[in-house]
Amino acid sequence: MDKNIVGFDELEYNSILRQAVAVIDESRVAVARSVTTISNTTYWRIGKILKEKKLESKHGGQVVRRLSADLKERYPQMGMSPRNLWYMKTFYERYAECDEKVQRSVALLPWSHNEKGNFVLYLFSNYSRIQLINPSIIV
Repeated sequence: MDKNIVGFDELEYNSILRQAVAVIDESRVAVARSVTTISNTTYWRIGKILKEKKLESKHGGQVVRRLSADLKERYPQMGMSPRNLWYMKTFYERYAECDEKVQRSVALLPWSHNEKGNFVLYLFSNYSRIQLINPSIIV
């Protein structure tokens, strides 16, 4: 493709290109945030179902394995392993009693920050600051 545009200033073109790239980049970030929030809401709701049905690892293992198999058959790309289903239940239990502000903040975190308990939210009394701390460094 010929990069020279007859009768059009190169500086003006570069300005248009920069603006278009900025719009696309902003949109991509917004999509990623939306997907993260929706995914975490989905995991939250599944965790709530498992909690409300009082599924524990001792007696609920078979139920969770069957649920995993059925969900994986229907949604093969979603990673609905038994382990992830247990993580969803733990995710719900961990934050269900928290203030609504905390729940909204947690919904924005990537799932990897909530899964497996890799990170813990420490809340200061006024909820003005939320700090993520790796529990392996807590003594």
